[in-house]
Amino acid sequence: MPTQRSNRVYYTKRSFPPIGLVYKSLGTKNKTRATALEQYLISLHKQGYVHLIRAFADGKVSIGEIAEHYESSRIHQLVGQLKRPAVPLSEGVEAALRAKAADVKPNTLSRYEAAAQHFLTFAGEKTPVHAALTTDLVQEFKATRVAEGAAQETVNNDLQGVSVVVTYALRQGWIDERPQVKRFKTKVRIKYLEADRINLYMASLRAPFRPLFQLLIGTGMRLGEGESLRVCDLMFGSDGTRALVADSKTAAGIRHVFVPEWVGEALRRHVEEAGLSGTDLLFQIPRRTIQKEHKRACRIAGIPEYTIHDHRHTAAVHLAKAGMPLNLLQQQLGHTRIDMTMRYAHFHPDYSDVRTYFERVESSLGIGTAGNSLGNTPEPAADGRQLRAL
Repeated sequence: MPTQRSNRVYYTKRSFPPIGLVYKSLGTKNKTRATALEQYLISLHKQGYVHLIRAFADGKVSIGEIAEHYESSRIHQLVGQLKRPAVPLSEGVEAALRAKAADVKPNTLSRYEAAAQHFLTFAGEKTPVHAALTTDLVQEFKATRVAEGAAQETVNNDLQGVSVVVTYALRQGWIDERPQVKRFKTKVRIKYLEADRINLYMASLRAPFRPLFQLLIGTGMRLGEGESLRVCDLMFGSDGTRALVADSKTAAGIRHVFVPEWVGEALRRHVEEAGLSGTDLLFQIPRRTIQKEHKRACRIAGIPEYTIHDHRHTAAVHLAKAGMPLNLLQQQLGHTRIDMTMRYAHFHPDYSDVRTYFERVESSLGIGTAGNSLGNTPEPAADGRQLRAL
């Protein structure tokens, strides 16, 4: 039986071979609850969880944690936590970002680092990884960021950074499962330029930069894809210019992007004037310089809050307006899922004007003309009289 001390809190005072006497608080003043908790310890000892009893005796695990895992039949998870190294969250984050650096661009890595720093500040740098990367704590982090006034898109970016650490921790065996935290559903922002604005923007660019931005607006390529293009990736032909774009999302790792004639001619002149050939990079301009030129052109043209990535939207919207089938638009843009391309469906004439299809159905069924509407022709009654149409 548990022992009650002067503060009325019950203690267990029992010998657990080979540990010896364990005299520890059960954290309750309720005799029934104290008895149940002590029975958990006895049962675990009989099942061979001696190291778990020793952890309790040494203060490495509380009776509350033991009870919670015992009562929910998750005692194996607690055992796993005790066996794994208590890696501080700061070390885990550092290792995860170091491993991720080889797979992403520097600016993407910077976003992950900023997100991880928010989580470190919230959870504590010395908190063990397995204690920090739980559903409850990450959900609490999400709620805290919202309470601080962070936009939903910003919070989603923070959760993406946490996800990088989670994936690494799972791979290292520091945690058993991925925290289940839903990101906010954010509205897709589609900002694009009409023809007059495109002309103003192009006129505001300085000549050395113009071919790159013509490529982005003319094809819908991502900036990173344009930056990685080499001269040998361009295929000039009578049936149109095409570019071989490295794309890790496709099975082949490469996709063919159609380059319109006006862009192809600009690229041909650029290659000749710059004296490029073979494996030379098509554009040898630092990313920071490209971004500065874009901001400069937007300022001169009077185009506010328009990003380089929005060139991709501009290309997609105008191709959709021109009636390009959405499956071909998906291939051109390199979307892995058609639902990503469907964002541009309402710009497509065949999707915005559905009346045409209904008219075709009426024509094929021979309906819609006076006196010949489907379902409106009266049927004769059994006694020969006409039934009144409802």
